[in-house]
Amino acid sequence: MKYLFELSKDHNKLPAAEVFSCLKAEKIDYEILELNEDVAIIDTTGSNEILNVVNRLSHTFNVNQYLFSSSISIDEINKTALKNKIEKKGSIAIKYRNRSKNVDSQKIVKTLAEIYTKNMKVSLQNPDIEIRALISDSKLYVGLKLYEINRTQFEKRKVQFRPFFSPVSLHPRIARALVNLSNIEKNAILLDPFCGTGGILLEAGLIGAKVIGNDIEEKMIVGCRKTLDYYGINNYSLLCLDIGDIHNYLKAVDAVVTDFPYGKSTTTRGENLIDLYSRAFQSIARILKTGGRAVIGISRNDLIKIGKLYFSHVETHEFRTHRSLTRYFVVFKK
Repeated sequence: MKYLFELSKDHNKLPAAEVFSCLKAEKIDYEILELNEDVAIIDTTGSNEILNVVNRLSHTFNVNQYLFSSSISIDEINKTALKNKIEKKGSIAIKYRNRSKNVDSQKIVKTLAEIYTKNMKVSLQNPDIEIRALISDSKLYVGLKLYEINRTQFEKRKVQFRPFFSPVSLHPRIARALVNLSNIEKNAILLDPFCGTGGILLEAGLIGAKVIGNDIEEKMIVGCRKTLDYYGINNYSLLCLDIGDIHNYLKAVDAVVTDFPYGKSTTTRGENLIDLYSRAFQSIARILKTGGRAVIGISRNDLIKIGKLYFSHVETHEFRTHRSLTRYFVVFKK
């Protein structure tokens, strides 16, 4: 089947990268038919259930059965839609997302409605069938809605709503995306060696990974345990160690996802960042399985070179967290 992923535009590369990482983690073979900042369109060749991917995603709005794409010419839309009718019966609605400031969405929606709602009951509130149209400056993408991503769940898990609070914590939507970028599979082992409040461990646990957290501060471990227990994460273990000692207590792990300390609100106990990062990368390299991914948040782009001493660099995603701080989330492979 051909699938159309409606990507969020929170970041330019991350949404698509997350989709492809989830497909790989769920062992779904696919061919990319089209990819840009608005959509990822794939043709799947495997039989695995796409719902497993849907339940992991954080930077996608909807997953649709792909019907067609065309220019924004009304004549072409009309001709192409007539060639791509649907067989399903029931009430129907045409809904759209217009990402262009220059294109009149109403003419496009009217054209689609004339074709797809003919002889069918229209129900805007609770339709049996929802046709989705995504409009860009030059192109229209149309699909039959299959799944809507529950993005509000991430807002409900923000740090201020958890039993343990710390101002230095990733938004759950970002934490989930980083976990997904690691290609972690269900029941595989994911380590966060600087786990802090446990946000990354929480998101990994919710998709079925076995999680191990470590932090040098005991209060963080106590708080992290409260968070994991509160959300019903049972398959976890926690350590309170210096990053340089962690390999003495752990066997190989399948993935590492972490946000390195960056010397402001987080503690480095007076250690120079370069020295700390060097020790951290070395320790991670000792316990990460060959072929495994390490997704690392760092404070400066130039520090990526330290990771390259131990791993192959896959990609980098830049996040401006506020005016004075940019974080770089880097995907490495051993």
